[in-house]
Amino acid sequence: MKRAFALALAAASIGLVAACDKPAPYATVASGGDSAGGEATAWCFENGTFNGSAPGDDCKAGPSNAGRIDVRPGATVQVDVPPTVGEDGWTAALASSDGNLAPVSFVRKGTSWIRFTVPTDASGGSTYVLELLALHPGENAEKARGLWRFVLDVD
Repeated sequence: MKRAFALALAAASIGLVAACDKPAPYATVASGGDSAGGEATAWCFENGTFNGSAPGDDCKAGPSNAGRIDVRPGATVQVDVPPTVGEDGWTAALASSDGNLAPVSFVRKGTSWIRFTVPTDASGGSTYVLELLALHPGENAEKARGLWRFVLDVD
């Protein structure tokens, strides 16, 4: 009887663990002593993909942004993503408040971090959105696996 109860309890525990949502990976951005880290805005498990506006069936929608930091014009910003994202490939782009996108890094593979410089012509009160796009192994940006958005406030 005790053995049957233990097996039933183990089976129920496995069911509860399987029912939990998997966490989406975290990325971190740092500059000048300020840092922010957060869960992906959208993350697709297995073969799921999203088109930038809506995650697919095998995807998890996360927070609208992964974090916010203060930066100075000309400052260095360091970005860290999980090692598995670095292995599979990823890219980063910086969007200004007027909507212009500037690539910060072309598709990266084999590294889980980059550094870039905040534009020196940025004025106080400007805001940039840093977008990190994780790729499926062997794919390009058209088959994205995950997205993080960080807000960079220029002070």
